Order: sequence, then structure tokens, then C-alpha cells
Amino acid sequence: MKEEFARIHIVGSVGSGKSTLGKRLSCILEVPCYSLDDLCWERNANGDRRRTEEERHTLLQSIVYKEN
Repeated sequence: MKEEFARIHIVGSVGSGKSTLGKRLSCILEVPCYSLDDLCWERNANGDRRRTEEERHTLLQSIVYKEN
């Protein structure tokens, strides 16, 4: 039997604890945690760069289609 996986998408306003909750759930459930901010921004020591729409789409698809 094929095991099914659910995705959890946490929404809320800035500073509401989305990242903290996501990290805690990730540890408890032993699943990866992804920050949507990291889909929009490429983090660099010299400053952040906003990703293109195509880059964001490609990264999101790579996450959505993972088995876990």
C-alpha cells in the first residue's frame, strides 16, 4: 500500500510565530520545514536578492512534489 503524505501550510501575520511553529512541528513530526520567505528571497552575505517568478515557481514545485 502506498503511504500518503499531507502538507501543512502555516499562515499568519508578520511576527506571529509561523516559523517557530513550523520548526517545532518539523521536529515533532520528523518532516522537513520550508520557509516561503526563502522561496521569494535568495539570501546572501552581501544582501538579499528577490527571486524571479520563474525561480519561485521552480523551487515551489520541487518542494510540492517531494514525497515527504
